[in-house]
Amino acid sequence: MRTFYQRVVFEFPAARFLRAIVAAVVLWSAPWAAAEESISKLTESLRSSDENVRISAIDALGQMGPAAKPAVTDLTALLSSKSDKSARVRAHAVRALQLIGPAAGDAAGALAQAVNDPDAHVRRIAIAALQSIHSDPAVAIAAFAKALEDSDPAVRVAALSGLTEFGEAAVPALTKALDKPQTRYWAALALGELGKSAKSAVDGLTVALKDDRPLVRREVLIALAHIGTDAAAAVPVITPCLADPDPGVHNSAAFALGHIGPAAAGAAGALRKAMENSDELLRTVSAWALARVEPMDEAVRKQAVSLLTAALGNKNPHVQLAALKGLIGMEPQPPVLVPLLGRVMADGNTALVDEALGALASLGDRATPALIDALKRPETRGRAAALIARIGPKAGAAVGDLAAALADKDPEVRREVLFALGSMGAEAGPAQGAIVKALDDPEVRVGAIAAFALGRIGPPAKTALPQLRIALESADPVLRVSSAWALVHIVPGDEQVGRAALPVLIQGLQNPTIAVRRGAADALGRLGKAARAAEQGLRTATRDPDPSVRKAAAAALERIGITIDASPDFRLQRR
Repeated sequence: MRTFYQRVVFEFPAARFLRAIVAAVVLWSAPWAAAEESISKLTESLRSSDENVRISAIDALGQMGPAAKPAVTDLTALLSSKSDKSARVRAHAVRALQLIGPAAGDAAGALAQAVNDPDAHVRRIAIAALQSIHSDPAVAIAAFAKALEDSDPAVRVAALSGLTEFGEAAVPALTKALDKPQTRYWAALALGELGKSAKSAVDGLTVALKDDRPLVRREVLIALAHIGTDAAAAVPVITPCLADPDPGVHNSAAFALGHIGPAAAGAAGALRKAMENSDELLRTVSAWALARVEPMDEAVRKQAVSLLTAALGNKNPHVQLAALKGLIGMEPQPPVLVPLLGRVMADGNTALVDEALGALASLGDRATPALIDALKRPETRGRAAALIARIGPKAGAAVGDLAAALADKDPEVRREVLFALGSMGAEAGPAQGAIVKALDDPEVRVGAIAAFALGRIGPPAKTALPQLRIALESADPVLRVSSAWALVHIVPGDEQVGRAALPVLIQGLQNPTIAVRRGAADALGRLGKAARAAEQGLRTATRDPDPSVRKAAAAALERIGITIDASPDFRLQRR
């Protein structure tokens, strides 16, 4: 029913590249000087009468990060419009403090003042900087709450984003902001994002429902809905809103009552009346809400399921989406829900399909029949395959349809289908003919995933050995390693395969892709003592930047017969 905020991203003006070069010259003009001396020279440049020189020095200090802490006082001095008349300089100074991070904590007060800067751009990035330095919440919250009154919408959005990051600590300031007409809408929006943690704001939100602006009343109702059962005290004020002339308000009122649940039992009569309203969306949401308010009444539940199911065929996409979300929220049994979701994916718009796929994901293997149907439609094939991959072997009934889906024209879809087949392990055996063909896919990365899928099938995929041996000679290093990995898994212990795969896997330990390095280490471990020649490469891999690669390398060395000392530097000893 709403969109989330988007954080305002600070971008340097068009000349930023040139200034970066100038900053680098300043930084490296005396390469033998100590860091303190470099900072000293840069802070001297902050007092230059040339605006570009000041900006270059500011940017250089910002790029130093926490190391530039000694310059925080000098950078802070630039934040006042009385101190530096250039908004560009002030903006860059704020940005530099943001990059310095928590080490710039002493600048919190000045940054809070910068939230009121005459220049809107400075105000926006001052909010981001206050968040980055993890300043005293009280200082930042006060500044952000005041910024809700800003004339620039982007500043208000940035302030909202900042306030919600402080969570419950921001609720008192937001509740107070409800008292002012000019900040009421934004405060309600933020409180809605905080959800249950904003329960102390219920009284303030209840009063705010008297606002004469429909847009404000709608946001207040949505906030109360997100607070949920803790908003029960507001039910007497919410209930009359079901008769509000504004559609956004009366629909939001039904939405709020449904989320409050049984504690809103006093509104049951009004919800029944709303179910007879001419507004189709209100009827739909009210039917769902009544079932939530009276959860033990089986007749009400059945009526709601019937009405919501019928609403899926409504021509209004908003009614359809509300009906689908309502049905999913009521959690009917899979035999009822899965066919409905399958129908939505066949006939629904993008928003409905996304919602249906999300619901299917939560049902696990019980969703397989609907996902098989989705595989037959190009527009849902890739997403259905991705969900099947999460289910794994229990979705074995989908193997035949997945094999057929490998003919899809979209390489991304083919990748998802192969991942799904790979997730099934030996269950994907009947599809190995189609998977072997995919080894020669025009998109090499698709071929690499095909090799992975064959390896996951394991010994039953022996018929793929000739094609995998050919793929060992591919010009693509990822396909080579994937094929070697597959061979080792299909015929473990085969000396001939081991000799062919060994050099490929050793080289794979140096591949820039984490998954390739990890797979190479895993396969070398499966070769056991036949992989002694990989010892040095695996030793190096135990110091890999990625922990999963380090773990795989350590495990491989153990399987090869090299013990690993528990010390942090991975001292190795041959058994």
